[in-house]
Amino acid sequence: MDDPEYIQAVCDEIVKLVHATRGHTAILFTSYRMLRMVYEKVKKRLLDYRLIQMTRSDKTAIGQFKREKNCAGDVLSSVIIVRLPFPLRSQLMEYKKTQYDTVREFVQECAIPQMIIKLRQGAGRLIRTENDTGVIAILDSRAAKNGPYRERVLTALSQYPLTPSIYGVEQFISAVKGTEYLEGGRASA
Repeated sequence: MDDPEYIQAVCDEIVKLVHATRGHTAILFTSYRMLRMVYEKVKKRLLDYRLIQMTRSDKTAIGQFKREKNCAGDVLSSVIIVRLPFPLRSQLMEYKKTQYDTVREFVQECAIPQMIIKLRQGAGRLIRTENDTGVIAILDSRAAKNGPYRERVLTALSQYPLTPSIYGVEQFISAVKGTEYLEGGRASA
């Protein structure tokens, strides 16, 4: 996560996705450090969008995002999940690990199910009612083609259609969002 090329690749994908969805995006991080690094790099590239950054000491970003005056249509139409939300190392997780015969068993039976719950919660920020539409993007290579967790992630999010391209995202947003949304309403968090 400290590799400058990796950080740049994450930034490039975020910029493409925010442009493709016309803003209205929540970007979920598992690390405040990475959030700060990415925020500093993308803020100059997303000048058409109001960016709201959550910090450890100020967690009002979600409320600010919802109050944005220039949001047209759906307030949130895109969620970008930068890294799969595996549970953090903690004394509790270390204790749970001792309850399994192998690390692999612990990962399969404890860590992955907890990650899937958090992943669904992230998707749930976007899809709250049956009329909601939007895009869920996962940037973690562990969920990409040939990634070790791809099948588990696809199964967890199986009710959502899959597109591997920015063009597919743009086409979807153009098809489901109204003119007011497409011409205005720019906000990103």
